[in-house]
Amino acid sequence: DLFAAVEPILPSLREDDIVVWVLGSGPYPSGVVALQELLDAASEELEPEDVWQPEDMNDTCLYIFTSGTTGLPKAARVSHLKSIMCLSFYELVGVSSRDVVYLALPLYHMAGGADSAAPPSRLSAGATCVLKEKFSASQFWDDCRAEGVTVFQYIGELCRYLVNQPQRPGEREHGLRLAVGSGLRPDVWQSFLQRFGDIRIVETYGMTEGNVTLFNYTG
Repeated sequence: DLFAAVEPILPSLREDDIVVWVLGSGPYPSGVVALQELLDAASEELEPEDVWQPEDMNDTCLYIFTSGTTGLPKAARVSHLKSIMCLSFYELVGVSSRDVVYLALPLYHMAGGADSAAPPSRLSAGATCVLKEKFSASQFWDDCRAEGVTVFQYIGELCRYLVNQPQRPGEREHGLRLAVGSGLRPDVWQSFLQRFGDIRIVETYGMTEGNVTLFNYTG
């Protein structure tokens, strides 16, 4: 969807030996790698273990967008070890295979895609994941009821958006039991619970470029 923004600078990217990968059918200019064609042609057979197993767990697993805790927004390095550590997050907060997790955060960011609430984390707990392309405060509770959502991954502003919505009938008629995320202000926290019911909130904080994660288990 964003290729048109990159296309004008393709010549300068080539000069710097930067390869552009695009997911989509194309056609694309010369030098652009059409990822969908490679995916369609790839074998479903798993490669031998020595091909994909990292030699060192501290080696780079992926680069992911960070909004700039230690400076400007950038691609931040994530090791294999940190990726594996993310797998246990949802189990730590009590999510199981009976849960349905609602995610409206961007998957290119640690909060939505690879860190505390990563899809691999949900898979390790056996939970179902409902992906929302773009967060909508007005559609949120209808989505929760329609999809049987029990767990919500937030950043603090999302909860404020919900609290600031006009009151509607049936706001407390849902199955949401757990909200987990970062940046929820105390006043919004109280308003959220008073308005929407007895929902357990677990506030967490962990920097993409750091090595410590904090959990508020006590509420």
